[in-house]
Amino acid sequence: MKRIGILIGFALWTAGLFALPHYELAYRLSGTGGVIMRDGKVDPWIERPVGGAQFAVEFLPTGRWHCLQQWNNASIGVGASYLNLGNDKMLGSAFAAYGYMNMPFYNGTHFRIGARPTVGLATVTKRYINTLPEGYIPYNNSDGGFKQANQSIGSILNAYLAVELYMDFPIKDGFEITFNGGWHHISNGSVMHPNAGYNMFLAALGLRYAPPRLTSQLRQPRRPSTKELREEVDKPWAVEISGTGGMKQNYYADNKNGQRFYGVASFKAAAYWVPVAIFRIGAGVDAFYDGYYSAVSKDFAAANPEAPVTYFEKTYLKESNTANCFRVGLSIQPEFIIGHLTAGLHVGFYLYDPIKNLEPYAEAKAADEAGNPLNRGVFYAYDYTKASTYQDGWCYMQFVLKYHVLEHLFVQLGLKTHGVRAEFIDAGLGVAF
Repeated sequence: MKRIGILIGFALWTAGLFALPHYELAYRLSGTGGVIMRDGKVDPWIERPVGGAQFAVEFLPTGRWHCLQQWNNASIGVGASYLNLGNDKMLGSAFAAYGYMNMPFYNGTHFRIGARPTVGLATVTKRYINTLPEGYIPYNNSDGGFKQANQSIGSILNAYLAVELYMDFPIKDGFEITFNGGWHHISNGSVMHPNAGYNMFLAALGLRYAPPRLTSQLRQPRRPSTKELREEVDKPWAVEISGTGGMKQNYYADNKNGQRFYGVASFKAAAYWVPVAIFRIGAGVDAFYDGYYSAVSKDFAAANPEAPVTYFEKTYLKESNTANCFRVGLSIQPEFIIGHLTAGLHVGFYLYDPIKNLEPYAEAKAADEAGNPLNRGVFYAYDYTKASTYQDGWCYMQFVLKYHVLEHLFVQLGLKTHGVRAEFIDAGLGVAF
């Protein structure tokens, strides 16, 4: 794994050198420290603070980067990080490669401050399958052996997300002291279980170098006015249709005979109003498919011998019914625009949701046995934070990235969640009008 980290760093350095004749670049090297936020699954294994290092190459907003100049002379970067997670045996280390955007709030002579959203991929050296007790069968949950393993991470490859604040202090000849800190997250979006993930608060201190001839220009940019951002809008309205797909794994304590992968998919149609060149807001219809709900609960396995079986008492599934896999909702879709890229958080509610009357398991089972099945409306009270009342509820969210490869064609990546619990990751294509 150390070789992978060295290779990632070398690739980024090589990319920076190759791009040198074509782009104005800055380089950043920092030491990192912080803590994993405690929860029931990772808490037993936290021994030491998190520590590591990060290196990045930043593309400065000169000339060709008009979309960055619209964001108050923002810059984009690609970076790599190494993190020791504080317990070599159970948590191991993480290596991350990512892209980020420096979004300045203030550019002054003596310091710069702003926000830094980050998206990338991370590998981990320790996970559920290679921290189980020797000889333990991974999905034999009868003797509690799985509780002695790392139940936070189930896959080698994971998503890496961060939201930070940063400050840069110029010192001399293009060098700056740089500080950044904030929330970092590693998980796989329920593609593989377990998937509690790591939530960390990390801070970094280091040096940044940019060509001295650019420092005064980048410290004192002219912020585009709202009027100018309105005038740059080519079309005030847009319509988009997209289709995406993927897969997810059932819960790691769900099946005594092993785990299965299930297909997932989304279909979205939305209309957007574009008031300024850097932001738009829309409303749309969302249709979802989650193949996990084709399984049946263990109490009904004998009556459904061909169907996959769920041992995890979340949803009260009496039969293998494809209709249970579909949900339809309406959502509000605010999105930020950065050139050909848009990034948004869509928040919606279900209009059609057969699962709502089958969760939580104990309540749905008791109602069914009493001959009075649950019959919830569109909106209802629920608590998704407790395992004993686990349910998705009426509200869903999607974190969505879109990149327009052509004027009317874009690729899309999404993460669907209910509160802080990921349901699935999907990817696909869309068309814009």
